[in-house]
Amino acid sequence: MEDNLQNLPKIRTRFRGVVESISIDPNPEKARILIKDITLLVSGRKVIYAQDFYYSYRFRKQNLKQGDPVEFDARIRPDKRGVSSGKIRLNYPTKIYKQGPDQAGLFPEVRSNI
Repeated sequence: MEDNLQNLPKIRTRFRGVVESISIDPNPEKARILIKDITLLVSGRKVIYAQDFYYSYRFRKQNLKQGDPVEFDARIRPDKRGVSSGKIRLNYPTKIYKQGPDQAGLFPEVRSNI
């Protein structure tokens, strides 16, 4: 999974993952969201098993619950702080969308009967 780090994009890229848990705290700086099974949206390649992010306004705005699939853009960086489950971490998630029957992500999936 993390063996070919040099083959990962060097620019902000689109990812998909599943919400594992949300930790709410009265202090907004301590509130966290854990996203698991993070894959590159374009290739479907699994990048990180799990990583936690700050539960920012952008995440709160989506009304996420455990098990909800989400899409987001992020930068790939080496993990020096140990915040992810791999040798890399994702920084500055933006353009966060909840996947579901009533909402589509930035790039909705096209289903064909071929």
